[in-house]
Amino acid sequence: MSPSGALTLTVFIAVGTGLALSRTIVAQGISTRTIAASLLILSLIVFGFGGMLFTGRAFWGWSIGNTHLNWERGFIIAAVLTTVLGLALLEDMLRAAGEPVLSRLGMVTYLCGAVVVLVTETAYLSKRDWIYPQIVLYVVLAFLAQAAFGGALLRTGIVANWVGWGTVIWNLGWLVVMGVVRPLDIYFPVLHHVAPLIIGIGLLVG
Repeated sequence: MSPSGALTLTVFIAVGTGLALSRTIVAQGISTRTIAASLLILSLIVFGFGGMLFTGRAFWGWSIGNTHLNWERGFIIAAVLTTVLGLALLEDMLRAAGEPVLSRLGMVTYLCGAVVVLVTETAYLSKRDWIYPQIVLYVVLAFLAQAAFGGALLRTGIVANWVGWGTVIWNLGWLVVMGVVRPLDIYFPVLHHVAPLIIGIGLLVG
């Protein structure tokens, strides 16, 4: 796929998602729930731009320069930060619903993982080399943190049970699969934005 075609498709998806979220917020009103849901959904959309640039570089043979790589990793960093904001609001909702333990553990764990991956990503931009132990630490922390949020969702019932179970199974399942099948290549950032998407949808439809 050409760079212009890939960019057009990604922008089309992002604009469509933004319009759908805007209509939902107008219908349901601005609240912690709708803003949290929007941030969690948008984290995957933001990642999509970085994922598109990575796919073009790694698989479609696009010629790249420093600017291309900076944008690629920048979008991936921005997606992590968007997830942090969404999960912070989700934690507030879960604590208000009477679940202070798993939600706090999930938030602290994901925040620690976010700091680790931000340092790792920025170091990669300057050195063009991954610090693999830090990558593994982030992956483990992110999967466990989101699984904890899934457990908290199940305990509070603020969304349908399938959202909580889906979040737990997705994260623990992929943690086991990646650890067993690809222990030397465990970093697939998109895997950490699927569960937030599921939670975000669950918050809007629940």
